[in-house]
Amino acid sequence: MPNDRKYLPRHIAALILAAAGAACNMPLSGTAPPAPTPVSTLAPPTSAPPAAAPTSPPIASETPAPAATPTRLPLRPAQEEAILILEPGPGSRVASPLRVAGIADSTFEQALVVRLVLDDGTLLALEPTTIQTEMGTRGPFEVDVPFSLTGERSALLQVYSASARDGGLTHLSSVGVLLALSGPADIRPARAGPEQLQILQPRLVDHISGGIAHVEGFGLASFEGTLLVQIYDVEGNQVGSQAILVQAPEMGVPGPFVADVPYTVTAEGPGRVVVVNPLPVFDGVGHIASVEVLLAP
Repeated sequence: MPNDRKYLPRHIAALILAAAGAACNMPLSGTAPPAPTPVSTLAPPTSAPPAAAPTSPPIASETPAPAATPTRLPLRPAQEEAILILEPGPGSRVASPLRVAGIADSTFEQALVVRLVLDDGTLLALEPTTIQTEMGTRGPFEVDVPFSLTGERSALLQVYSASARDGGLTHLSSVGVLLALSGPADIRPARAGPEQLQILQPRLVDHISGGIAHVEGFGLASFEGTLLVQIYDVEGNQVGSQAILVQAPEMGVPGPFVADVPYTVTAEGPGRVVVVNPLPVFDGVGHIASVEVLLAP
Protein backbone atom coordinates (compact mmCIF):
# COMPACT_ATOMS: atom_id res chain seq x y z
CA MET A 1 0.00 0.00 0.00
CA PRO A 2 1.35 3.45 -0.82
CA ASN A 3 1.82 5.46 2.33
CA ASP A 4 1.55 8.93 0.81
CA ARG A 5 -2.20 8.76 0.12
CA LYS A 6 -4.23 11.55 1.63
CA TYR A 7 -6.69 10.29 4.19
CA LEU A 8 -8.92 11.54 6.97
CA PRO A 9 -7.30 12.70 10.22
CA ARG A 10 -7.77 10.03 12.85
CA HIS A 11 -10.02 12.18 15.05
CA ILE A 12 -12.42 12.89 12.13
CA ALA A 13 -12.48 9.26 11.00
CA ALA A 14 -13.13 8.19 14.57
CA LEU A 15 -16.18 10.47 14.73
CA ILE A 16 -17.52 8.96 11.50
CA LEU A 17 -16.97 5.42 12.77
CA ALA A 18 -18.62 6.17 16.09
CA ALA A 19 -21.71 7.62 14.39
CA ALA A 20 -21.89 4.68 11.99
CA GLY A 21 -21.45 2.15 14.78
CA ALA A 22 -24.33 3.71 16.65
CA ALA A 23 -26.37 3.29 13.46
CA CYS A 24 -26.52 -0.48 13.99
CA ASN A 25 -22.99 -1.67 13.15
CA MET A 26 -22.26 0.85 10.45
CA PRO A 27 -19.70 3.52 9.74
CA LEU A 28 -17.98 4.60 3.93
CA SER A 29 -15.42 7.83 -0.39
CA GLY A 30 -17.96 8.92 -2.46
CA THR A 31 -20.15 11.80 -3.40
CA ALA A 32 -22.97 12.69 -1.08
CA PRO A 33 -26.25 11.19 -2.31
CA PRO A 34 -28.75 13.33 -4.23
CA ALA A 35 -31.50 15.33 -2.57
CA PRO A 36 -34.06 12.76 -1.39
CA THR A 37 -37.84 12.65 -1.45
CA PRO A 38 -39.80 13.08 1.81
CA VAL A 39 -42.30 10.31 2.47
CA SER A 40 -45.47 9.79 4.46
CA THR A 41 -45.59 7.87 7.74
CA LEU A 42 -45.79 4.08 7.56
CA ALA A 43 -46.27 1.91 10.64
CA PRO A 44 -43.05 0.00 11.52
CA PRO A 45 -42.78 -3.75 12.05
CA THR A 46 -43.84 -4.96 15.46
CA SER A 47 -40.37 -6.12 16.54
CA ALA A 48 -37.73 -6.31 15.22
CA PRO A 49 -20.04 -16.19 -4.11
CA PRO A 50 -16.39 -16.56 -4.15
CA ALA A 51 -16.14 -14.21 -7.09
CA ALA A 52 -14.45 -11.06 -8.23
CA ALA A 53 -15.79 -8.09 -6.32
CA PRO A 54 -18.83 -6.79 -8.20
CA THR A 55 -19.29 -3.10 -8.68
CA SER A 56 -21.21 -1.49 -5.87
CA PRO A 57 -24.58 -0.02 -6.84
CA PRO A 58 -23.88 3.47 -8.25
CA ILE A 59 -24.99 6.58 -6.40
CA ALA A 60 -26.09 8.66 -9.35
CA SER A 61 -27.42 12.20 -9.52
CA GLU A 62 -31.13 12.28 -10.13
CA THR A 63 -34.18 14.47 -9.70
CA PRO A 64 -36.37 13.30 -6.80
CA ALA A 65 -39.88 12.22 -7.72
CA PRO A 66 -43.01 13.33 -5.84
CA ALA A 67 -43.58 11.51 -2.55
CA ALA A 68 -45.43 8.21 -2.80
CA THR A 69 -48.32 7.20 -0.57
CA PRO A 70 -47.91 4.12 1.67
CA THR A 71 -50.44 1.32 1.29
CA ARG A 72 -50.38 0.51 5.03
CA LEU A 73 -49.06 -3.02 4.73
CA PRO A 74 -49.97 -5.41 7.54
CA LEU A 75 -47.40 -5.45 10.32
CA ARG A 76 -45.18 -8.51 10.55
CA PRO A 77 -42.36 -9.66 12.84
CA ALA A 78 -38.99 -8.07 12.15
CA GLN A 79 -36.64 -10.08 9.96
CA GLU A 80 -33.30 -11.32 11.24
CA GLU A 81 -30.28 -9.55 9.76
CA ALA A 82 -29.51 -11.51 6.57
CA ILE A 83 -25.73 -11.18 7.10
CA LEU A 84 -25.02 -10.69 10.79
CA ILE A 85 -21.40 -9.75 11.62
CA LEU A 86 -20.69 -10.93 15.18
CA GLU A 87 -16.90 -10.38 15.19
CA PRO A 88 -15.46 -7.81 15.20
CA GLY A 89 -18.00 -5.43 16.68
CA PRO A 90 -18.22 -1.77 15.62
CA GLY A 91 -15.31 0.39 16.77
CA SER A 92 -12.94 -2.56 17.35
CA ARG A 93 -9.17 -2.09 16.97
CA VAL A 94 -7.95 -5.07 14.94
CA ALA A 95 -4.64 -6.49 13.70
CA SER A 96 -3.74 -8.70 10.73
CA PRO A 97 -5.05 -11.28 10.12
CA LEU A 98 -8.50 -9.97 10.94
CA ARG A 99 -10.85 -12.72 12.14
CA VAL A 100 -14.37 -12.22 10.81
CA ALA A 101 -17.27 -14.34 12.05
CA GLY A 102 -21.03 -14.22 11.89
CA ILE A 103 -24.28 -15.85 10.78
CA ALA A 104 -25.93 -15.50 7.38
CA ASP A 105 -28.96 -16.56 5.39
CA SER A 106 -28.40 -19.09 2.63
CA THR A 107 -26.78 -17.68 -0.54
CA PHE A 108 -25.86 -19.05 -3.97
CA GLU A 109 -23.58 -22.01 -3.22
CA GLN A 110 -23.42 -20.66 0.37
CA ALA A 111 -20.81 -18.15 -0.82
CA LEU A 112 -19.93 -14.82 0.82
CA VAL A 113 -17.19 -12.28 0.17
CA VAL A 114 -15.42 -10.20 2.82
CA ARG A 115 -13.67 -6.96 1.92
CA LEU A 116 -11.84 -4.18 3.77
CA VAL A 117 -12.21 -0.63 2.45
CA LEU A 118 -10.10 2.26 3.77
CA ASP A 119 -11.52 5.67 4.66
CA ASP A 120 -10.42 7.10 1.27
CA GLY A 121 -12.23 4.36 -0.65
CA THR A 122 -9.19 2.15 -1.30
CA LEU A 123 -9.91 -1.58 -1.42
CA LEU A 124 -7.40 -3.08 1.01
CA ALA A 125 -8.39 -6.77 1.13
CA LEU A 126 -10.83 -9.19 -0.48
CA GLU A 127 -11.43 -12.70 0.86
CA PRO A 128 -14.10 -15.30 -0.06
CA THR A 129 -15.71 -17.53 2.52
CA THR A 130 -18.66 -19.92 2.81
CA ILE A 131 -21.58 -20.43 5.15
CA GLN A 132 -20.84 -23.60 7.11
CA THR A 133 -24.19 -25.35 6.83
CA GLU A 134 -26.16 -27.27 4.22
CA MET A 135 -27.52 -25.49 1.17
CA GLY A 136 -30.70 -23.55 1.72
CA THR A 137 -30.22 -23.01 5.46
CA ARG A 138 -28.95 -20.17 7.62
CA GLY A 139 -25.64 -20.82 9.34
CA PRO A 140 -22.28 -19.55 10.62
CA PHE A 141 -19.34 -18.23 8.62
CA GLU A 142 -15.76 -17.51 9.64
CA VAL A 143 -12.62 -16.35 7.81
CA ASP A 144 -9.24 -14.73 8.53
CA VAL A 145 -8.50 -11.67 6.38
CA PRO A 146 -4.81 -10.69 6.13
CA PHE A 147 -3.96 -7.07 5.35
CA SER A 148 -0.93 -4.78 5.20
CA LEU A 149 -0.70 -1.04 5.79
CA THR A 150 1.41 1.66 7.41
CA GLY A 151 0.26 3.08 10.72
CA GLU A 152 -3.37 2.97 11.81
CA ARG A 153 -6.30 3.52 9.45
CA SER A 154 -10.03 3.66 9.78
CA ALA A 155 -11.72 1.05 7.59
CA LEU A 156 -15.05 -0.50 6.79
CA LEU A 157 -15.41 -4.27 7.00
CA GLN A 158 -18.06 -5.41 4.50
CA VAL A 159 -19.56 -8.89 4.05
CA TYR A 160 -21.76 -9.42 1.00
CA SER A 161 -23.53 -11.94 -1.22
CA ALA A 162 -23.87 -11.73 -5.00
CA SER A 163 -26.40 -12.82 -7.60
CA ALA A 164 -25.70 -15.98 -9.59
CA ARG A 165 -27.59 -14.41 -12.50
CA ASP A 166 -25.78 -11.11 -13.00
CA GLY A 167 -23.10 -10.82 -10.28
CA GLY A 168 -24.75 -7.82 -8.64
CA LEU A 169 -24.78 -7.39 -4.88
CA THR A 170 -27.88 -8.88 -3.28
CA HIS A 171 -27.06 -8.13 0.36
CA LEU A 172 -24.27 -6.31 2.20
CA SER A 173 -23.59 -5.63 5.87
CA SER A 174 -20.70 -3.62 7.29
CA VAL A 175 -18.87 -2.67 10.47
CA GLY A 176 -16.47 0.22 11.11
CA VAL A 177 -13.09 -0.76 12.56
CA LEU A 178 -9.62 0.65 13.22
CA LEU A 179 -6.80 -1.29 11.49
CA ALA A 180 -3.35 -1.59 13.05
CA LEU A 181 -0.30 -3.80 12.45
CA SER A 182 0.98 -3.63 16.01
CA GLY A 183 -0.19 -3.01 19.54
CA PRO A 184 -3.01 -4.63 21.47
CA ALA A 185 -6.24 -5.60 19.75
CA ASP A 186 -9.50 -4.33 21.19
CA ILE A 187 -12.30 -6.56 19.90
CA ARG A 188 -15.58 -5.05 20.98
CA PRO A 189 -18.76 -7.08 21.24
CA ALA A 190 -21.38 -7.00 18.50
CA ARG A 191 -25.10 -7.16 19.12
CA ALA A 192 -27.56 -9.30 17.21
CA GLY A 193 -30.37 -7.26 15.76
CA PRO A 194 -33.08 -7.12 13.12
CA GLU A 195 -32.44 -6.60 9.42
CA GLN A 196 -31.33 -2.99 8.93
CA LEU A 197 -33.33 -2.58 5.70
CA GLN A 198 -36.57 -4.54 5.53
CA ILE A 199 -38.28 -4.47 2.12
CA LEU A 200 -41.96 -5.08 2.81
CA GLN A 201 -43.17 -4.44 -0.73
CA PRO A 202 -42.64 -5.83 -3.31
CA ARG A 203 -42.31 -9.39 -2.08
CA LEU A 204 -40.28 -12.22 -3.60
CA VAL A 205 -41.19 -12.85 -7.29
CA ASP A 206 -43.96 -10.24 -7.26
CA HIS A 207 -44.93 -9.14 -10.78
CA ILE A 208 -44.18 -5.44 -11.43
CA SER A 209 -45.44 -3.72 -14.58
CA GLY A 210 -46.44 -0.33 -15.92
CA GLY A 211 -43.05 1.34 -15.57
CA ILE A 212 -43.44 2.17 -11.84
CA ALA A 213 -42.13 0.03 -8.98
CA HIS A 214 -43.87 0.76 -5.69
CA VAL A 215 -41.43 0.06 -2.84
CA GLU A 216 -42.15 0.18 0.89
CA GLY A 217 -40.14 -0.85 3.89
CA PHE A 218 -38.69 -0.05 7.27
CA GLY A 219 -35.08 0.60 8.10
CA LEU A 220 -32.14 2.77 8.99
CA ALA A 221 -30.44 5.45 6.90
CA SER A 222 -27.04 6.48 8.25
CA PHE A 223 -26.37 9.63 6.18
CA GLU A 224 -28.91 12.45 6.55
CA GLY A 225 -31.80 9.99 6.58
CA THR A 226 -31.22 9.10 2.92
CA LEU A 227 -31.73 5.78 1.16
CA LEU A 228 -31.43 4.87 -2.52
CA VAL A 229 -33.96 2.60 -4.21
CA GLN A 230 -32.67 1.01 -7.44
CA ILE A 231 -34.21 -1.30 -10.04
CA TYR A 232 -32.10 -3.80 -12.02
CA ASP A 233 -33.10 -5.84 -15.07
CA VAL A 234 -32.30 -9.48 -15.94
CA GLU A 235 -28.75 -8.58 -17.09
CA GLY A 236 -27.94 -6.50 -14.04
CA ASN A 237 -28.40 -3.13 -15.73
CA GLN A 238 -29.79 -0.36 -13.56
CA VAL A 239 -33.10 0.65 -15.18
CA GLY A 240 -34.48 2.89 -12.41
CA SER A 241 -33.30 4.80 -9.35
CA GLN A 242 -34.75 7.15 -6.74
CA ALA A 243 -33.38 8.81 -3.59
CA ILE A 244 -35.77 8.97 -0.63
CA LEU A 245 -35.88 9.94 3.04
CA VAL A 246 -36.65 7.58 5.88
CA GLN A 247 -39.55 8.96 7.88
CA ALA A 248 -37.89 8.63 11.28
CA PRO A 249 -38.50 10.78 14.39
CA GLU A 250 -34.80 11.75 14.41
CA MET A 251 -31.53 11.03 12.62
CA GLY A 252 -29.85 7.73 13.46
CA VAL A 253 -33.01 5.77 14.24
CA PRO A 254 -35.02 3.52 11.90
CA GLY A 255 -38.32 4.45 10.29
CA PRO A 256 -40.57 3.67 7.33
CA PHE A 257 -39.76 4.49 3.72
CA VAL A 258 -41.79 4.47 0.52
CA ALA A 259 -41.05 5.27 -3.12
CA ASP A 260 -42.61 5.00 -6.57
CA VAL A 261 -39.57 4.38 -8.77
CA PRO A 262 -39.88 4.80 -12.57
CA TYR A 263 -38.10 2.12 -14.60
CA THR A 264 -37.78 1.13 -18.27
CA VAL A 265 -37.58 -2.40 -19.68
CA THR A 266 -38.47 -3.66 -23.16
CA ALA A 267 -39.44 -7.23 -22.28
CA GLU A 268 -40.72 -9.17 -19.29
CA GLY A 269 -38.12 -11.02 -17.23
CA PRO A 270 -36.44 -11.41 -13.85
CA GLY A 271 -35.28 -8.29 -12.07
CA ARG A 272 -34.24 -7.02 -8.67
CA VAL A 273 -35.34 -4.20 -6.37
CA VAL A 274 -32.40 -2.96 -4.28
CA VAL A 275 -32.37 -0.58 -1.30
CA VAL A 276 -29.00 0.98 -0.43
CA ASN A 277 -27.91 2.77 2.74
CA PRO A 278 -25.26 5.17 1.32
CA LEU A 279 -22.38 6.64 3.31
CA PRO A 280 -20.28 9.74 2.44
CA VAL A 281 -16.92 8.04 3.11
CA PHE A 282 -15.21 4.68 2.49
CA ASP A 283 -16.67 3.30 -0.80
CA GLY A 284 -20.07 4.87 -0.28
CA VAL A 285 -22.05 1.75 0.68
CA GLY A 286 -23.05 0.84 4.23
CA HIS A 287 -25.84 -1.66 3.75
CA ILE A 288 -27.75 -3.29 0.90
CA ALA A 289 -30.97 -5.31 0.87
CA SER A 290 -32.79 -6.63 -2.20
CA VAL A 291 -35.68 -8.72 -3.44
CA GLU A 292 -35.98 -10.66 -6.72
CA VAL A 293 -39.06 -9.78 -8.80
CA LEU A 294 -40.53 -10.15 -12.28
CA LEU A 295 -40.29 -6.94 -14.31
CA ALA A 296 -42.54 -6.15 -17.25
CA PRO A 297 -42.90 -3.03 -19.44
